[in-house]
Amino acid sequence: MKTFSTYLIIGLTLFMAGCKKDPIVLPDALTTVKANLEAEFDAINLDLATGVDYAVSVGLDTTLIRAKLLELLNRPSLVEEFCFVTPDGILSMIEPSKYYYSQGIDISEQDHIIKSFDTRSPVLSKVFRVVEGYDAAALIHPVVEYNTIKGGVVVVIKTEELLASVMEPLLVGADFELWVMEKGGRMLYNQDDYEIGLNLFTDPVYKDFPELVTAAGLINDEESGTTTYSFYKTGTTTTVTKLTYWTTVEVYGTEWKVVWVRVE
Repeated sequence: MKTFSTYLIIGLTLFMAGCKKDPIVLPDALTTVKANLEAEFDAINLDLATGVDYAVSVGLDTTLIRAKLLELLNRPSLVEEFCFVTPDGILSMIEPSKYYYSQGIDISEQDHIIKSFDTRSPVLSKVFRVVEGYDAAALIHPVVEYNTIKGGVVVVIKTEELLASVMEPLLVGADFELWVMEKGGRMLYNQDDYEIGLNLFTDPVYKDFPELVTAAGLINDEESGTTTYSFYKTGTTTTVTKLTYWTTVEVYGTEWKVVWVRVE
């Protein structure tokens, strides 16, 4: 004989099953972008790890480290610079040579340097204006020996170029759009170039499109999902409704939101 408790458990189980959401099936282009970006970062991280191991193996010999940085830079990749930072945050070595003028600059107050040296862990920065004068993201692997910071090997990545290389082949003849937002709202890539660098939550360009700002909030907070919003059709000033899906690429806690959009 079933007790009241048994019926209650069965009822709750059926209720929860009925409330369970169907999994979201992301568009193929979105999963491809995510996989390709993760592969790019895997390769970059491998090079950084190689640089760190080499620096320790040669006793931090600056001549040999510089040669290794140049060797790593010359591999096929979209890295703009390889650098070595001293334990007190000085840019002591940079390759390629066109950026030698930045050697000797103190970057110890940059957030990713502080965090990496404090945690003794790799860190990907948010996009910022680097000392060489352009917007980029920096990825650092600390050099640690006997639990002591000996410096850091850093790559500087022009994010717009990296993202364009991954996305543009998928956009040829496509009936969808792709854009990328850094968590926090900064636009890292968009087919409308004027939007790159703008913040979806604060820039006046978006103030008349509350649906887009609301969608950006969901995209910012959730790993993946789907929604709709209204904004200009790419390359025009015509307002349209757009169906969107998104996913997240996370590298050492820094999140890039990759967004697929199609006009409804």
